[in-house]
Parts: sequence; structure tokens; C-alpha cells
Amino acid sequence: MKFCKFAVIVLLMLFLTGVVFVANFAASGEPRLWRDFFKKIPATIKINRHLIVNPQKGIYSTVWTARAKRFNDLIRIADETEINTIVIDVKDSDTYLNDYIKNLVGELHKKNIYAIARIVVFQDNSQIKNHPDWYFKREDGSLWQDRRGWYWLNPAERGTWDYNVEIAKKTIDYGFDELNFDYIRFPAFSKNEDVDFSSDGKIILKNHIINEFANYLTSELKKYDPEIILSVDLFAYSMLKTDDLGIGQKFTELYDYFDYVSPMIYPSHYISGNFGFDNTAEHPYEIVLGTIEKGKTQLWEKSAAEIGTTTPAIVNPIFEKRLKKLRPWLQDFNIGAIYDGEMIRKEKQAVYDSGLTAGWLLWNPRNVYTEEALEKNDQK
Repeated sequence: MKFCKFAVIVLLMLFLTGVVFVANFAASGEPRLWRDFFKKIPATIKINRHLIVNPQKGIYSTVWTARAKRFNDLIRIADETEINTIVIDVKDSDTYLNDYIKNLVGELHKKNIYAIARIVVFQDNSQIKNHPDWYFKREDGSLWQDRRGWYWLNPAERGTWDYNVEIAKKTIDYGFDELNFDYIRFPAFSKNEDVDFSSDGKIILKNHIINEFANYLTSELKKYDPEIILSVDLFAYSMLKTDDLGIGQKFTELYDYFDYVSPMIYPSHYISGNFGFDNTAEHPYEIVLGTIEKGKTQLWEKSAAEIGTTTPAIVNPIFEKRLKKLRPWLQDFNIGAIYDGEMIRKEKQAVYDSGLTAGWLLWNPRNVYTEEALEKNDQK
């Protein structure tokens, strides 16, 4: 009996010690400590510290909207409609990580809103003074700019890789559930531009460089946080073509590095004549569905080539697993046509009719969204 009482007292003391430790640990407010703590928990009882939402139905916010009162309107939309995800800019030619953003992610989680950090990778003016050697140059040695006046980091310069990886790791520490990478590509150079492509005298194969970077980026971040979700934005045209579009992006080559792949299927951005339409913006259902079907064909053929057979019973399970990662951006802005609720609903219906299950994201650069296109909470 005495032994039993002693054992109970010891167990109680150990429990209280553990409670105090965890409380102090949480009070530190240090995300890296939390990350290290979770790594030490046995895999059988580990709890994912990131919010898990599937399918994701999201809207995009600039950092400026995120810092303004009108961000509350985006939260209201998520409260009242099917929206369960908000994408927030955290890096372009500047990095927008501070206590405000960290607290904002916490507020989103309290409302069960999935938080995605958007990171612009190689279009970045910020390192011109510190690392001018990282940038594309003209043959006269001056820094190259695109038609919009932007400077571009050269993906062939390995220093740019670690620079972006370190920012991504810091973003993970701010509590985001997913990192979404945009501009993982070379710029679209004009044919006659005098840009120096050399890298220590080696010939540049753009898609090889981009694939190597994607492999490095995702492997480093998964080692840092195995539960973090990683996604990439691609030109929708990469689903229509099998080359790298001159920018190093091949749809099927980049696909398997990421947890989600988000082609930017904006009907207004297609060339007249695509899918047989003079004004592609006026045909959102056909453009979205047609693009996805083209991409599905590429993924099926990739799956078949890998296993060396075209037998559907063998290929389809691999293909369908891949298809679960395809989550497109859709247009919610007026270019080429007025995108009212009906037009956006047609885009959404095309996603559903194509068999995709990962969801969709709506893009509006002004962060003003067409609510009549969204299902209300009581209709979910």
C-alpha cells in the first residue's frame, strides 16, 4: 500500500513538472523551440502543428491589404462563405515578416482559416547593392531590367538559392500552414536582348536549373519542417505545351517536387484563337476545363512512361494520386470580360467537372472578391 501511494505521488510530480515545462515552453513564444519540441515527439503520437484543410478554397491578399483594416473583410468572407484559405504576400523585392504578420496568422488559425504565405522567388530587386553578381547583366556589364523595370535574380547563381531558402525557413517559423512559391523561373527575354547567359563558361539549360533549384528548395524545407506544405505557381500555358516556354518551367518536370501545383488559369491571359475562341476571356468554363484536361493528359503520359505501360488499370492509380495535387488559380478580375458571379461560378464548375479535388484559389490584385460566386456557409 505504501509503495502504491509513493508511486502515485511520483507520477503526479512528474506530470506537474511536465505541465510546467510545456507552459514555460509555450510562453517563450519562440516558434523554433516549438519546432524542435515537435521533432522529439515519437512519430506515433506526433500532432501536426499546421492547420489541415482539404479542399482549399482561397482568396489572395497583398501585404498592404493584410496590414489594413479591410483585411477584416476578407476574414468576414471566410466566415460567411465556402472560403477557408487566405494567401498572403510575405516576400517579393522586400520581405514582410514581423510580429504583426505572426499575430495575423494566429488570428486566422483561431477561425480555422488555412494560412498560405506567397513568396516571389527570382523577381527580386532587393539584393542589387549587396550581391550585384546575382543578377542578369547586359553584355556591357549593366544590370538587365525587364519591360516593367524589374530586376531578376539569376537562378543559375547558387547564392540566390540559399537566400530564398533562408527566407522560406523564417516564414515557416511565423506559423504559416503552406508556402506558395511564385516566379520560380527565368524571365521572358526578348529574342534580340543582349543578355549574358554565361555561368562560369557553362551553357545554361533553363529547365535543368529550375528543376535543380526546386529539388534543393523543397528538400531543405522538408528537412526543416517535415509537415510544412509547399506549392508552386506555374503559367497555365505550361499545361498546353511540353517545352519550357523559354523560362525553364516544364509542367511535368516541376510537378512532383511540390505538395500542390497551382497553374494560373486566367482566361483573359490566353492568346486569341486558343481553344477556338477569339476572346478567350468570354469563355471561362471552356478555357479552364480545356486547360486542365491538357494538363491531365501530360500527367497521365508521364505516369505511363515511368512504369513502361499504357494499361489503364496500372497507370490510373499513379495518375490519380498525382491529380490530387492540382489546385488552380482562377480569375476574379475584369480583363477581357466582366467577371461577375456567373462567370466565376463557371470557372469553379470547370474545376469540379475536370475531377480535381484539391480546390481552387481566386486571384484579384486589388483583393476585392465577387461574393455572389461563393457558396454561403449554410449552403456548404
